[in-house]
Amino acid sequence: MNGYKFHTHAWSEGKKKINSGVHVKGLTEGGEDDFYDVIQHMYEVEYNSSTSNKKVALFSCNWFNTSTRGTRVDSKYGIVDIRMDRKYVPFDPFIIAHNVRQVYYVPYPTSRRDKHGWCVAIKTKPRGSIDYDDVEVEVPYQVDEMSC
Repeated sequence: MNGYKFHTHAWSEGKKKINSGVHVKGLTEGGEDDFYDVIQHMYEVEYNSSTSNKKVALFSCNWFNTSTRGTRVDSKYGIVDIRMDRKYVPFDPFIIAHNVRQVYYVPYPTSRRDKHGWCVAIKTKPRGSIDYDDVEVEVPYQVDEMSC
């Protein structure tokens, strides 16, 4: 979906690759906030209409706390720290799957006592996409005439 391969948290436990972390930009009373969590359940909702069937994928998540007690962003490097045991109290658990991006959560080493319980959220890129900034991309084309 959107170049990502998602799985639920339960499916990912014990696996080498964990594809259950999600990130979405949202609006709260304080302005824009980024929301992070892992997918608890996946649902596919099907709507029947007169022209065709419509399907929508939904993820159910218990979002991590977006306050400074649960999420910190390093202003210099842009590193996002997440407190995995703090949940967002006024949450809506469902999100349309097309609106999320995938993240991985990497715990700090146990030697960092000040970071106990915190993980770094690493945003990933979708498969098949290339990021480029101010780079002119040459479009390949075929020349119809040969030059001598």
